[in-house]
Order: sequence, then structure tokens, then C-alpha cells
Amino acid sequence: METLTPTLLVWWRYGKEHGQDECRCNDPQVVDAHLHRKIDPFRQTPQEKWRWFQASPNLIVENWEDSPGSAGPDTHIYYLLDKGLAVIENIHFPAPDDNWKWYIHIADFIYNEELGSWLMKDMFVDVCVEANNRTYQIFDLPDLACALDAGLITHQDSRRILERVDWLVKQIVGGKFPFEEIECGRQACQRLGWSTE
Repeated sequence: METLTPTLLVWWRYGKEHGQDECRCNDPQVVDAHLHRKIDPFRQTPQEKWRWFQASPNLIVENWEDSPGSAGPDTHIYYLLDKGLAVIENIHFPAPDDNWKWYIHIADFIYNEELGSWLMKDMFVDVCVEANNRTYQIFDLPDLACALDAGLITHQDSRRILERVDWLVKQIVGGKFPFEEIECGRQACQRLGWSTE
């Protein structure tokens, strides 16, 4: 049984560090300030409410219950580091989007030694999956195009991102989702005493 090690992971809104929805290349100082605005408050989290644990070399779990937005006591995030996916289970959207159970971010993961934190670099495209684990919808492809136009990513980056999306939807359609790592993540959440209703 893997040891559950406290860690830290923050979402890097790549190209949107300036706090607005349009993508642009931001100065390193803006990026650094964006990351510190996220990391510094997280470091104040009491030990008994710590949200991020490394369950294996390629899996981090997060308890999302106390996060604002579409989270509930059964909402957890599984960061599949080697697959480049952040998988939110039991997302709670209002109608008419209440049929979605899973919200998946395409992401790159980087461990930043200086910050002492994992960074989830959001790579623009998201996929939602219904409770049947087969019906899906792809979101935010225009954000990918905007990032390419802004010079945030190269054509090779775009190809890599789209190949990851294509692989993911093939797994979903082929009945191979949720992945084995997600079951390991569920078990880790149970060991941590997090609700898995």
C-alpha cells in the first residue's frame, strides 16, 4: 500500500495570469505573482484540512469539498501526472448541465522546486463525461486556438494537446474510463477519511 504524502498543487491558468479571460503572453513577473497569489493562502491550510496528497508517483488526490463553485462533499480531483489529466469526480453543475459527473482538464504538470509545489498548467481543452462514463462533450477548443494565435503555444504543442484529447475520448468511447488510477485515487480518499458518497 502506497504512503499518502502531503503535497501541494496549484492550478496555473496559463495565458490568463492577468486575471481576464482572453489569452495573452504575460511577463514573468505577472506569472510569478499569479502563482504566489494561489500558493501563499494554501500554505496557511491547517494540517487537519490539508487537501493534497501524493498517492503514488503519478497520482495526486485533492479533496475539493471546501472549494468554491460546483463542489460537494463527494467531489474529489485525481491528478494523473503521466497522462496529463486532472479528473474531477462528482462535479455539481446546475441544470441543464447536471447530467455531467466528470470534468476533465487537459494539463501539463511541473514540480517547481523554488515554489515547493506542483503546478497544473491548464492546456485549455476540457472534456465532460456523463454518469454512464461513455457520453462526453469537448469544451474550450476556441481557447486552444486563441492560445496558438497569441503565441502561448506552438503548432507542435497544439498537436500534442489534440492528440491527448483524441486519446482520452477514444478511451471513453471504448469503455476504458474511469481509469485504474482513478480507482486507486478513490481508495486513497477513503483512507484519508474523505467522503466518497
